[in-house]
Amino acid sequence: MKKLLILSVLAFSVTFALAQEESQQETLVNGFQVTSVGGYGGPSFRTSSIGGDFALLFGGYGGVFINKKWMFGGAGYGMVTQLDVPPAAANGNRGRHYDMGYGGFLTEYILNSDRMLHLTAQMLIGGGGISHDIEGDDLEDTESNFFVLEPGVGVELNITDFFRVNGGFTYRLVSGSNTAGITDGDLSSMAFFLNLKFGSFN
Repeated sequence: MKKLLILSVLAFSVTFALAQEESQQETLVNGFQVTSVGGYGGPSFRTSSIGGDFALLFGGYGGVFINKKWMFGGAGYGMVTQLDVPPAAANGNRGRHYDMGYGGFLTEYILNSDRMLHLTAQMLIGGGGISHDIEGDDLEDTESNFFVLEPGVGVELNITDFFRVNGGFTYRLVSGSNTAGITDGDLSSMAFFLNLKFGSFN
């Protein structure tokens, strides 16, 4: 839990440091004004390690884009690859694999959004679940839910006025899972992401 709090504080510190570096005029002390409202969303791809094995996750995210800096919205991801459940954790049954998904509230900060190439920082706070799956059917007696905190940083390229590509890395920190054969540590890992953004950025 201490590691969770430390990572959270560090991630938000970096985000607010970037915000202060870009402009000293828009701060909580001097007042906050909404000068523009847009929105964007799109598909998101992630590669990560789960239980020491390569895993591909696919999902999407989006939200309201305020002052060409802050996005407030949500995101959700599901594991595409099939990771086998060890026979010992499946009571000797074979053919089982893990089924995992998570999502929640997402906030993103975009530094110098109008520049063709710029930096981003994001934070996801939410929850998810993992269970054993066999031939497309989740085994409910193996299912457990967990809390997830996932800060990240990236680089973004403006392709057109309504389309951007964003890539970088996150760290997924999981707590509270209780599914046989896999632990919170197995589910917690660095991930590399690629986001395709479509919307209004003005």
